[in-house]
Amino acid sequence: GPTAITSNRIMSPSSLVFVSSLLSAFVLRRASATMGVDVSQPPNWGCLQQSGVEFAIARVYRSSGSVDPNARSMVSGAKNAGIKYVDGYIFPCYKCGNGKQQVEDAVNNLRITGKGRPEGMEGMAYREESNSTSGAMIGMLWLDIEGSQYWSASHSDNLAFIKDMTAGCQSAGISCGFYTSASQWEPITGDSSEFGSYQLWYAHYDGNPSFSDFSPFGGWTKPAMKQYKGDATMCSSGVDVNFY
Repeated sequence: GPTAITSNRIMSPSSLVFVSSLLSAFVLRRASATMGVDVSQPPNWGCLQQSGVEFAIARVYRSSGSVDPNARSMVSGAKNAGIKYVDGYIFPCYKCGNGKQQVEDAVNNLRITGKGRPEGMEGMAYREESNSTSGAMIGMLWLDIEGSQYWSASHSDNLAFIKDMTAGCQSAGISCGFYTSASQWEPITGDSSEFGSYQLWYAHYDGNPSFSDFSPFGGWTKPAMKQYKGDATMCSSGVDVNFY
């Protein structure tokens, strides 16, 4: 809007340089924000990549207690479209039990079998030239902790299941982080700080690709990533929009 003139003083050259530097730093900081999407169904990866999407997170395990049948094709499809970084997320099934096995099943479903790179190359997603769905390893696996209706009323039982999932990350040889928010984590775990050393991807649908809204919870003092827009449509595909 209009700016009120409060002084006739002209800035000195040194002041102008200082202000210019601040503006440049602000622009660079804003430009450094990296946009990504998470998906539960195969999207139009090529269009998303052309639209500026630089990272993707695909669902690789479903709340029904089974691997996502589209997991490998979604991960490979994103890589083949030129999206730089591809992770996966698991929506666990608490009532099914054995969180460790659920993580192992999700990861093993993505491992290469037959032709291609050998196992043990977690964090190094690749392109499989001959068959894009023969396997597709992800960089990280995010454990989706939300929806208290899907969990026990016992915080200790829930924490035991989550700890079992992290044991699965270790046995599967993959780095894991947590997708959650204070409103979800607190009723499920009692705001436990037991997993505060893991990376946090939090949700707050304020439409703002910034961490300025973040308040510490669950032992996390700073986030790694933010989901700032949910149930969006990009390239005729249903996505959630994220940034880091």
